[in-house]
Amino acid sequence: LVSVPLIDNDSAVVRANVTFERGVLRAIDMAARERGITRSAFLSSAARKEIEAKH
Repeated sequence: LVSVPLIDNDSAVVRANVTFERGVLRAIDMAARERGITRSAFLSSAARKEIEAKH
């Protein structure tokens, strides 16, 4: 059996305040800019990949 993580198909956008080390935030912003996406889109994609990789 394979465990598949459940990420609700809920497209409502919510605000979340998070704290990062300054260098990490700069790296996030640079990576997002290189990909032509927003910081939020980058973090959402990275979180989704991490959640799915753990299962």
